[in-house]
Amino acid sequence: MSVVTLSIVATVFYTIATAFQYAVYEGKTPQRPHLAGAVGFLAVAAHAVSVWLLSSTSLGADFGFFKIISIISLFLSALIVSFAYIKPVHNLKLLIYPIAIITVIAAVSFKGPTQVVEPGHVGLMAHITLSVIAYSVFSLAGLQALLLYAQNKQLKSHMTGRLVKALPPLQTTEDILFEMIWTGLILLTLAIVTGSFFVEDLFAQHLVHKTALSILSWLIFALLAVGRNLWGWRGLLAARLTIGGCLLLALGFLGSKIALEFIIQPKI
Repeated sequence: MSVVTLSIVATVFYTIATAFQYAVYEGKTPQRPHLAGAVGFLAVAAHAVSVWLLSSTSLGADFGFFKIISIISLFLSALIVSFAYIKPVHNLKLLIYPIAIITVIAAVSFKGPTQVVEPGHVGLMAHITLSVIAYSVFSLAGLQALLLYAQNKQLKSHMTGRLVKALPPLQTTEDILFEMIWTGLILLTLAIVTGSFFVEDLFAQHLVHKTALSILSWLIFALLAVGRNLWGWRGLLAARLTIGGCLLLALGFLGSKIALEFIIQPKI
């Protein structure tokens, strides 16, 4: 099966899964976790194979911009499919699956610059893998924080619209958010540590801004985790800090790739 066909299959299943979840959100059909999980799994499976074929080259794995954003959305989709079996996070699919559709289409439609990592660079591959998973978890946390922020705002305004009714209790939403933050913090720590060992000459590779912003975002998430335990930080403060940390992380990772691959590299 060709990459284009697999991308179409993934897009179709993501669209079906999104439509089904929207019907649940609107109250038109009950939540069916196993059916939703099966459709989501098929979408993720087709997405995974298409990304594998796109990023595999004779020289190694290509982690160019359009491929890496598709890989991140793949991990993000896989996380939500898995997580939805044990936590009430189904409505996050309404944000995640459309992102996956966009990245699948972008990866197959735009070639863009390449960034190939040779098979022998095991340490570097470990760093990239940990980084991608960490960014995926924090992307999930960022979207959860957006829902927490909206939920807080509506409850403080005494609004009981469809969003409030569709989401779990506020305490549950917060608990899930901090589970994501702790998981992402551990993964980001490992990514930073492996990067310090296996990424050579940060200045020559134009990675100093990525490293600085990643460390700054790590500090924000660490402060938030400590603040939660010691001072009971929650609600809007937790949501704002999470969104801010995620934006810094996105700027450091995706921003640096855009600058390196589309602005700096073409001039070299």
